[in-house]
Amino acid sequence: MGDLQWILQMKDTARAAQLARALGISPLLAQLMIKRGIAHLDDARRFLACDLSSLADPFAMLDMDKAVDRIEKALHHGEPMVVYGDYDVDGQTAAAVLVSVLRELSADPSAVSFYIPNRMDEGYGLHREALQSLVGQAKLVITVDCGITSVEEARLARRWGLDLIITDHHQPGPEIPDAVAVLNPKRPGCPYPEKQLAGVGIAFRLAQALGQSRGRDFHEYLDLVALGTVADLVPLQGENRILAKRGLERMARTSRIGLQALMEVAGVGQEVQASHLGFRLGPRLNAAGRLSDASLGVQLLLTDDPRVAQELAAQLDAENTTRQEIERRITVEACEAIVKHELHKESGIVIAGEGWHPGVIGIVASRLVEEFYRPTVVVSLAEGIGTGSARSIAGFDLHGGLVQCSHLLERFGGHTMAAGLTVREDMLPAFTEKFIGVCAASLSEDQLRPRLLVDAEVQLRDVTESLVADLALLEPTGFGNPPPLLQVEGSVVDMRCVGKQGTHLKFTLRGADDCERDAIAFGFAEQAGALQGYQESAMVAFVPTINDWRDQRSVQLQVKAVTAGPQGQDFVSRALASYPWQLGSEYHMSPFVKQALAADGPESTGLEANPPHTLDLRGTWNKVRAVEEHAGAQGSVLILVNTPAEAMEVCRQLRIEFPGRREKIGFVHELLAGESIAEIQDMPVEWLVSTGLGVPKGRSWESVWLWHPPLTEANWEAWREQAGRGGLVVLAFGSKDVRDVQLSLCKSLPDRRGLARIYAVLRDRSANGSLEERTALEYLGELGLERGLWFAAKVFAELGLWSVEQGRIAFLPAPAKKLDLYDAVLYNRGMNIRRQTSLYLRECLKRGFTDHGFTAEN
Repeated sequence: MGDLQWILQMKDTARAAQLARALGISPLLAQLMIKRGIAHLDDARRFLACDLSSLADPFAMLDMDKAVDRIEKALHHGEPMVVYGDYDVDGQTAAAVLVSVLRELSADPSAVSFYIPNRMDEGYGLHREALQSLVGQAKLVITVDCGITSVEEARLARRWGLDLIITDHHQPGPEIPDAVAVLNPKRPGCPYPEKQLAGVGIAFRLAQALGQSRGRDFHEYLDLVALGTVADLVPLQGENRILAKRGLERMARTSRIGLQALMEVAGVGQEVQASHLGFRLGPRLNAAGRLSDASLGVQLLLTDDPRVAQELAAQLDAENTTRQEIERRITVEACEAIVKHELHKESGIVIAGEGWHPGVIGIVASRLVEEFYRPTVVVSLAEGIGTGSARSIAGFDLHGGLVQCSHLLERFGGHTMAAGLTVREDMLPAFTEKFIGVCAASLSEDQLRPRLLVDAEVQLRDVTESLVADLALLEPTGFGNPPPLLQVEGSVVDMRCVGKQGTHLKFTLRGADDCERDAIAFGFAEQAGALQGYQESAMVAFVPTINDWRDQRSVQLQVKAVTAGPQGQDFVSRALASYPWQLGSEYHMSPFVKQALAADGPESTGLEANPPHTLDLRGTWNKVRAVEEHAGAQGSVLILVNTPAEAMEVCRQLRIEFPGRREKIGFVHELLAGESIAEIQDMPVEWLVSTGLGVPKGRSWESVWLWHPPLTEANWEAWREQAGRGGLVVLAFGSKDVRDVQLSLCKSLPDRRGLARIYAVLRDRSANGSLEERTALEYLGELGLERGLWFAAKVFAELGLWSVEQGRIAFLPAPAKKLDLYDAVLYNRGMNIRRQTSLYLRECLKRGFTDHGFTAEN
């Protein structure tokens, strides 16, 4: 999602300490509340209490008295009433609340009915045809979650003898409809203090106004109020927070048959969280409105028949699955079109498709905003008319932007972050140009980069169950009251992909004091490669949670973002920071194999007069922990491996495993430049990983660890010489290491078939008979042959097939007679080394391997 701006928000330490003392909470929780605009003591007390008694008097809402008077009249005379809802969750729950309350208060419950417009046939809002169909069936129509911009429809209702009460939370237009009453805190002159109520919140306040004279508070409907409030993404602050929190508590023990059935198919248990409403229950209710008949959702919420409830819940669950499939297909099509036409390079995006299902384009718009981070309008075209759904980003008022484009639209409505619209197909190009222009004029380059606002930085050891319990006081979290996002530094270990399709990333984060916490990053599997680059020091933004799995309870980091942590400036840190490395094939070749190929091995050292001691740990299951146990906290350790690439990898592994002593772990090998070796010699390295060559002279080692088995007798003698006379050599390799070394050697010294493939691949890929070595490595890497390039280059050069100069391979003219690889001295030596090494490696695992020239310690 673009170039993420990682912003650690400033602290107000003094005020947080003061608030924490006054309320008896932690300074971190106090700091988080301040960041959410809750800085004063009385506001903080109300925030934490979430007391329903602190809701404003519903009669403070403009026209509430008129609405109640008209409804009381209808109830008294038994007039037929219709609750006119909307097809989203907010509209469905609002309709269910008001219908239930009116039926309870009416002497004739059958006189109260509801009407939900069809998204595909009618679209959003109050419609002329729908109102006309209600003439003769109803005396009073009460809208929920719609109607604030229906000026013409209100005139028609009055003309047709329908009394109209509008309850809505969307942004009013320049003219308020002429109705009996218009309940909307956002309308000019309305003194009601909470301006951000959802449609269901306003319907509930109307219900409570009706209940005041009857001593009824209708709190039993708070489960539905919470569902509509959370699903509609209104800010979970003020009264919305109170309604959602108390509604969640009621939902956990709801007696509503339909809601119980919905929770069952959605896999929501008794511990109901706000995220369950937004991501499990809400989408299933929305599915009906998006694909078929939204009245099914209202029927489910109203029914008291268990059989009907189960059937309707199963139907909604199935439609949600279908919705997901349609949404995925359209999202892929839209993304491909945006990238192809480079629409994401503009400040706003308008994308249209013929026949795209209008019921899912709102979700598609949200997905595109996540991907490209631009205000986005997705339009479904059919018969010359486009039905559009729009989503915004922080800093752009979507409704205000559409106002500037209104002369190009047939209709529109919505609020700051989401909106719907209708546009003629022939006006779509003009609307697109205008909308992008409005976005460009309103948004800076920085605003078009997504921001990650981190609340606070913590130490990993402080992420405990107690912290999770403390931060739970912020619940319910969601839009307007986001979950607390914390930041911590550590090393990433045990990283793996999980989930049915392997789309999630699970790992352990380890702090400098060896404290560990499990972490889960949903949808991060594609970022695993990038994360490897800063595994040694990663900065993780997370929400602390509790993971209950098979009766095991533990703290878990729910990861929201990962980036590189502080990196050291010494040579070793700089070298390891570019992982995964792009290494030449010579990095995978043992220096002792190179010497054997050149028939230039080291002379015997004659250490038998005072041989090293040996500690036989061959086959140990955890070499990393073994070196920690046996080397001691301060011991100087030389760890020997076969190749430069392995020296770097083992060094990296140890620095990740032991973050507390990271600065004292380094590597060295024969391919390093002299100045790099000199820099390492000046570093306070206590554990050094090496091939045995390039080791700083004059160093003595308390122990020399053979991490991998030696390949030849000459290799063995050179390695044990590093222990000095009377030193300690630790044999830490095992059978798996032997197998890995054998496989690596076969790749580094390819046989006839491997060399032939290397030659053919590069010959086919070369331009004008030559190519760069780096390019050759990339081609061979696709086939797993890259390690053989060093040996192949030497053999082909000897045979006169190649020349390699300044990193470029040039194919020479084909010789007059057919060449035989056995004519190449280097090839024959390589094959002999493979055979001899294979035999020697078997000896390395035998008990008698330690008998010659050693004093055994175990």
